[in-house]
Formats: sequence, structure tokens, C-alpha cells
Amino acid sequence: MALPKMSVPRYTVELPSTGTKLNMRPYLVKEEKVLMIALESNDPVQISEAVRSIIQTCYNLENMDELTVFDVEMLFLQLRAKSVGEEMKIQIKCKDEECGTMNPLSINIDDIKVIKPKDSDGTILFGGSDGIGIKMKYPTAEVIGKLNPENIESVQGIMDLIIDCIESIFDNENVYNAKTEKRSDLVDFIENLSSEQFKLVQAFFQDTPSVAYNDTFKCKKCGLENEVELKGLNSFFS
Repeated sequence: MALPKMSVPRYTVELPSTGTKLNMRPYLVKEEKVLMIALESNDPVQISEAVRSIIQTCYNLENMDELTVFDVEMLFLQLRAKSVGEEMKIQIKCKDEECGTMNPLSINIDDIKVIKPKDSDGTILFGGSDGIGIKMKYPTAEVIGKLNPENIESVQGIMDLIIDCIESIFDNENVYNAKTEKRSDLVDFIENLSSEQFKLVQAFFQDTPSVAYNDTFKCKKCGLENEVELKGLNSFFS
């Protein structure tokens, strides 16, 4: 005789990048087990893969690879809230070097927000009468997933990330869709920017939206007032 199965509640969650409504169910013990094993490994790649796998399983997503990184971060936090509870407990080290005491901190997931730059659509104008510019898109889960974690901060890693995030290049006459252009031509375009123009492209990534939390607490040992600024999903696994 087949054993009975527990009913699972459903929730509606908004996708941060587009506002699209998604249907979600809490993760189950079998899925939490995968996450716990990944967390025990302290391997960022394994943790990222576990998070993506759980999101894919628990949300009605057609293609997760098109989600931005901050979409993935917030979807997981919302999933965690419905599966385990709204409160997250982490340890924060006192910033006084002589103290260094680890302090327990309780965070309500509803207080974690996606911080987005104001009035930014990814369009970068390089100046000049030709009206040359570039339209960038935020890194997706697919883009980040295929980058080598060991090289992501290298010159080549940064270049690969920039090329993968080009949506189009334009001038006064035409718009060139990056998907239909040769990768070598995109690389050549970026390499022929001036230092000042390249800084504009780099600034786009510095302002990439991410989940963030800000607060203050007094150290339980020395009483120092500490400012807490957590940014990115990994910060909440401390």
C-alpha cells in the first residue's frame, strides 16, 4: 500500500528584474539536504550549484539561465523564508581588531532588499559626433556559471564577463546586436576603447544590483557600535 503524501503550499513571488510573478513551493528535506552538504563544503561553486538546483526544482521556471544574478539571490532568499522561516541567524565579527568577538545577529529576510542603481538601463555613450555607444545587460546565472571561478578576477576573466554582457553596440546609423556579431569583433571593439571609455564599462559592473542588508549592532564583549553591510548571497551564509 502506498504511503500518504503531505500536501505542499504554493506561494507567488515577484522576479526582481522584471516584476514577473512566479509560482513557488517550499523546499523539502531532500532538497535542504543538498544545500546543507554544499554549505558544509565551504565551496562557493558547490553552494552556487546547489542554490540553482533548488530554485529550478521549486519554481515554475522555463529557463533559469536567463535570470540575473540578483534574481537568483532574491528568489533563493524568498524560498528560504517560506521553507525554514523569515529569520536568519549569522555570526558577525566585531570590527575592533583587539576584540574580534563573533556576535550573533538575527536578520529578517523581509529586510533584505535588492539595491539597484538609479535611472540605469545599461546604455553607455562614449561621446563624439558618431554617437557610438554600447548597451550592457546584467550578468545572468548562465554567464556567471560558465566563468572559471579561479580566473574571474583576472584580466581575461573580466574581459570574458564584459563580452558576455554586451547586448548591442550602436552609432548614429545602426544598432549591432551582439548575438549576431563575431565574438572576435566584440573583443576588438572593447580593446580599442580608451582608458576613460573602458572605465565607463567597468562602472556598469560596479553598480550591478545585488541583495543587500544594512544595520548596526553593539559588540556583546566590548560594546563597540558596529555597522553591518552585507551584500551578495554568500554574505548571508556566514
